[in-house]
Amino acid sequence: MMKKFLAEYIKKDGNRNVVLLIAYLIIQTAAFSILLPNFMTVSNFQNLMRQSAELGMVSIPLAIVLMTGNIDLSIGSVMGVCAISMARMLRAGLPIPAAVLLTICIGALAGSLNGFCVAKLHLDGLVATIGTQVMLRGFCYILTGGRSVSGLPSEFTRVSKMYVLGVPISFLLMLAIFAAAIFVMQKTRIGIQVHAVGYNARASRFSGIEADKIKFRLFVMSGCVAAIASMFMLMRFASAESEFASGYDTDTLVAILLGGIDIAGGSGNMLGAFLGLITVAILKNGLNHIGMTATYQQFIVGLLIVISAVRLPKKRD
Repeated sequence: MMKKFLAEYIKKDGNRNVVLLIAYLIIQTAAFSILLPNFMTVSNFQNLMRQSAELGMVSIPLAIVLMTGNIDLSIGSVMGVCAISMARMLRAGLPIPAAVLLTICIGALAGSLNGFCVAKLHLDGLVATIGTQVMLRGFCYILTGGRSVSGLPSEFTRVSKMYVLGVPISFLLMLAIFAAAIFVMQKTRIGIQVHAVGYNARASRFSGIEADKIKFRLFVMSGCVAAIASMFMLMRFASAESEFASGYDTDTLVAILLGGIDIAGGSGNMLGAFLGLITVAILKNGLNHIGMTATYQQFIVGLLIVISAVRLPKKRD
């Protein structure tokens, strides 16, 4: 009975990667537990949840963008601009609610720029978002002047230390967003349209689906979520610098590709993306405990990208 259920489950879109990742997660967690005495502790898992919350948030819109056959490589730079802008606003004495609202607007504006380039100018998503990535990172240097922005109010930074039943509120928010995304992508018309656009954008237009409008809105959503994630990251570090969130683009992409999201668009599911995120988060946490340097970790992350690409279905003609 269980064997038949598993066989049927694997046949469905993206579920093969879900099963493989669950098996890999069990092996990976067991290995780190044996090698590291302090790995299976409450404090380590709380730290792991805090560190993975922001990465998980930005993985959600990127996964959906990938399902349309596009990509957003500017997420780290968007987070940098949002965090630095918010830090400067708070330093200037702007009330926290106003700073939060303006920061989300900045993220939406950055997402709108990407959406305009892809949906209206019909530029390739890779080219467009690499351009905005470099441009916004340069803007980060302009905003900071090469110096970190610190001295944030304690009522803002202490939010990152709040827990509900031992779970950080940032991680709970990430779980809520993931749950909503899983429901929308699997149970609603919007999810069907996103998959249709990714599978064949031209055919979807003949079906009455406004592909360009969907792409534009998804990039705006990506910018807004990146802004929210940058706030929680800013709370953790209590300062922002020009390289803030640098490398998040790669880590997010690795997590999503491991989860079985097809970079060619049209297939994959959000549960796989979530498991890919957990896989990357636990791996990096364990490697940090082992004492592996960032240079070697970067090599392993690159290797994971290659492995995940091999697993992806072939691009449709």
